[in-house]
Amino acid sequence: MISNENNFHALKEKSSWFILVGVILIVLGCLALGYQFIATVFSVYFIGSLILIAGLAQTLHSFSIKSFGQSALWAVMGILYIFIGLMSFLKPVAVSSALTLVMSLLLMMSGFTQIFSAMINRNLPRWGWVLISGMITLILGFMVIIGWPYDSLWILGMFLGIDLVFQGWAYVAIGFALKNR
Repeated sequence: MISNENNFHALKEKSSWFILVGVILIVLGCLALGYQFIATVFSVYFIGSLILIAGLAQTLHSFSIKSFGQSALWAVMGILYIFIGLMSFLKPVAVSSALTLVMSLLLMMSGFTQIFSAMINRNLPRWGWVLISGMITLILGFMVIIGWPYDSLWILGMFLGIDLVFQGWAYVAIGFALKNR
């Protein structure tokens, strides 16, 4: 974010982008809240696809670096990625449970990051919105761990939606504050 006046003026020129990103996050958050199970399944399939592609790439790459000395290790890692990617399509409930645990950790890290960012950028107008967003995100992360693994089928979609809505409002508030200052 910003730490001096020169950076503030550069951000003021980008205030419309803050508003646009905020609106996009709010819309995506509302969609996730309206379709919690679908958002959870989509998350599992999307992340599984990424892991599967990464595993294929890593495995194929391992065969092309025979002189590297560790090609077998690279191949094993790639095969593990492929296995996990395939599991997300074959056993989405089990993978949603694992992803729910990972999501809780990511939410907590995101919350801490937002809180830290808000505290070091108190000169930014409406910086309190980022602080509130961070606190809510942190609380959501703790709530996920408390209900894990039983709430794994819907919690990813619901908490993702809530997080996106609050982050969106924070961006919109900052964008309008920058525009009006």
